[in-house]
Amino acid sequence: MSAQAAVSSPAFETITVDTAKVACDGNAAEGLGHPRVYLDLTATGEIVCPYCSRTYKLAEGAKIGHH
Repeated sequence: MSAQAAVSSPAFETITVDTAKVACDGNAAEGLGHPRVYLDLTATGEIVCPYCSRTYKLAEGAKIGHH
């Protein structure tokens, strides 16, 4: 195996969001999707999609809730 083949695995994407609840479909628009799941960042400000391993992080200064 070449050194290039060993390094070819893609890194998981991290997405910064302004809301504590997000929907993830694994980029279905590009044909790579998974069932849409709704994720709640309220507890820690960060969550990983159980299907595609994308990490969603709450933007610094974003407010949780309606207040």
